[in-house]
Amino acid sequence: MAIFLGKTARHLRETLGLTQRATANALGISYVHLCNIENNKALPSQELLERFRTLWGIDLYVLAWCLYGDHSKLPAAMRRAAALLAKSWQNQLGRQEPRRRRAAGA
Repeated sequence: MAIFLGKTARHLRETLGLTQRATANALGISYVHLCNIENNKALPSQELLERFRTLWGIDLYVLAWCLYGDHSKLPAAMRRAAALLAKSWQNQLGRQEPRRRRAAGA
């Protein structure tokens, strides 16, 4: 299964209402590097993934799977739980949006 970390990073940034520059500054990377990640031309390092977790409480791998994973390939007993987890992440993102914008300096 392909993991869409770039697509997920972009989704997170846009959901939070942040620009690439503001997000890159908050993460301590160049906006060019963030652009490359979002366009799947580069992968985030473990350190950068940890900064996403620290800043926004988001594990990009888990969020990517929830948003873009093929739930139909899961055992039937797991599909409902996966759908609930995905919905929970979306709710979490919606709740932290205003606070995180201010924290990132946007």
